[in-house]
Amino acid sequence: MSDIIALFFFFFLIYFFTEDLLTSLMGSFSIYLWIGVAELKDYPVINKILVISLVTYNVIFISGLISAYFNDPFLLNTSFAFSFWIILILGFILFGRKYIVVWRFMSPQYLTLFLYLLGWIGVVFINQYTPIDFYRYIYLVLIIVNVLIYFSSGYLLDKLLGIKRIKDAKIAELVQEVKKNLNIKGRVKVGFGQYPILNAMAYGSFFDKRIAIIAESLDNLPEDELKGIVAHELAHTKGNHTFILALITIMDLIIRWIFGFPATYYDYTFGNPQIPFILFLGINLGIYIVLYFFVRILEGYADRRAKTGGYGQELVKALYNLESFYASGREIGLNTMLLCDEKISRENKMLDYVSTAQYINQSMIKPSKLSLLGNFLNSHPPTYHRILAILGDEINPYKETLLPLLYLREKNQRKFAQKYYQARKDFQTIANQKFKEFFRIEDISQFLNNLEPNEKYKYDFQKSFLFRNMINGEYKYGKLITLKIKNDISDKFCFKIFNHISKKSEFLNPSHFTKTQVNIGDHYIFSNDNLLTLEDIHFDNDSKSGFYIFTDENNNRIKKSIKKTKIPISIEKIQNFLNNDVFLKRKGVLETAECTALHKKDNLNESKIELKNLLGENGEAMVLTLQFKDLILKPKNIQFEIKKKESNIENSKKILEWISNKEIRAYFYLKKPVNNIEIGYIEK
Repeated sequence: MSDIIALFFFFFLIYFFTEDLLTSLMGSFSIYLWIGVAELKDYPVINKILVISLVTYNVIFISGLISAYFNDPFLLNTSFAFSFWIILILGFILFGRKYIVVWRFMSPQYLTLFLYLLGWIGVVFINQYTPIDFYRYIYLVLIIVNVLIYFSSGYLLDKLLGIKRIKDAKIAELVQEVKKNLNIKGRVKVGFGQYPILNAMAYGSFFDKRIAIIAESLDNLPEDELKGIVAHELAHTKGNHTFILALITIMDLIIRWIFGFPATYYDYTFGNPQIPFILFLGINLGIYIVLYFFVRILEGYADRRAKTGGYGQELVKALYNLESFYASGREIGLNTMLLCDEKISRENKMLDYVSTAQYINQSMIKPSKLSLLGNFLNSHPPTYHRILAILGDEINPYKETLLPLLYLREKNQRKFAQKYYQARKDFQTIANQKFKEFFRIEDISQFLNNLEPNEKYKYDFQKSFLFRNMINGEYKYGKLITLKIKNDISDKFCFKIFNHISKKSEFLNPSHFTKTQVNIGDHYIFSNDNLLTLEDIHFDNDSKSGFYIFTDENNNRIKKSIKKTKIPISIEKIQNFLNNDVFLKRKGVLETAECTALHKKDNLNESKIELKNLLGENGEAMVLTLQFKDLILKPKNIQFEIKKKESNIENSKKILEWISNKEIRAYFYLKKPVNNIEIGYIEK
């Protein structure tokens, strides 16, 4: 929250002097990024990525200040127009070619745009330093440049990405086999790019069709997965998708020419536009959305053609493998591991594959909004939607393109989770098969048991929860007994519960259910400060809705809808603090303390908690009494960062000693981009 306040403060401060929204926005983020770069200096890869953002924001910010001073937006518009390419070029300088390839949102389409920019810069250079006036014929010139780039894109992208022709007879034979099954008769050049990821790309003109296999090495490539990704890329060449996209961009230029609309951001910047910049941005955003959906439709058709050619399961396997490369940076589309030289260990790779299988499976049921919205930067639909479309028969490329929008509604999530149940089960089978083959593990349940999932839930055992099925909306109320480990990396275990309503034991799939701790007989205080006692939970006949039955101090019955009521922390749970250890975070520092007393009042906010074993400013032991109104209670997972400050180190030692003495299993995240997680117990 403090970060957001700081951003708003810097924004309004800069806006007060410049009265320009874009400059103020860039300025607030640039100031904030200076702080971020300093704080994350121990994280080499992340620090470099932040430096790229910092330079880009500062270029725009400083340009905005100069433009505001001279009351001329030319420099600001110029810096904004070239901002994306500043990011790309700086990344290329700091990380080399792999920076371009390993970003999830990078694709041949974006790279072709980069070539288009270079062509446009050439046009500007010629116009500026020769007698030729290109601006009079800018639309025609840009169309010609676009055509030339399309025809030469195969050669240029090979040079840009370091793609070399493949001479391996086995791979050449594999490609020919896939071509035959897809009924492709023309020549397609096959290249190889050495990068720390398994992927492929299709590019080149209709008479110079090319695909490139992206991998760390051509040795030991999974043959079935290679067939899957080759089939997808060959499907692009068969459908002449690069030619279609070239035609679309040319048509876009022709339409702009007819209406006299600036052809690009650069024409707006260097030309003589007649419309406000905000309107220009809005119209271009609309055009981008149309092109964006069209590109995704083509991706859907490529997946479908690969599937009809007999390579559906192979492609799903490859997509699962590819998604695992982004296990640590899934939503931003980049795993920093891919930008460093250290190789990932087998153990960490196994954890990535497990988390990826769970992520895909869970996202098929209820994807996070961050995942859905973040995917709009990518040229491909989300992996989990592509897998649903490949393994099912109900999703055509047009619907697949719209799924990220449709899944934003919870009602649609439930409907699709039921409708695509079989596709989800088929994916689980494929993921387990891939995991067993790749890591040579026969008994997945034994591997999962070694991860000790019971340790994570041990404080939930023997407590009562309200479980809600995310697929059909049914509620269950029961006591969590234990976990049952499964032989499935997508669904690692089941909850074993005792159902308080049916009086029977049941097994619930955690990927299907949410859970909220609630206990009949406990006391709760809602926003009106009234103390209510939970007497019963009543479900309707279909168990999809119901009521909490409370009584107040006068024994009046109060019904609250289960769907509309957020249950606060119960008084009994707070009373459990007494004579137990708690964590207190004050002034940004996490500390351990013992709760020695609870001073209860009629109003919870006026009640007090007494904590001892805290450290004072000079390191002395102290007792602290706090009112609950000054506290935020968060009974969640505890996390903290070990910093170099002396006061922080002392508190960190104390917490680590507590973890060791209590024999609690902990996760340690190291300040390095790869092999940065260790799980276990601290030895005494």
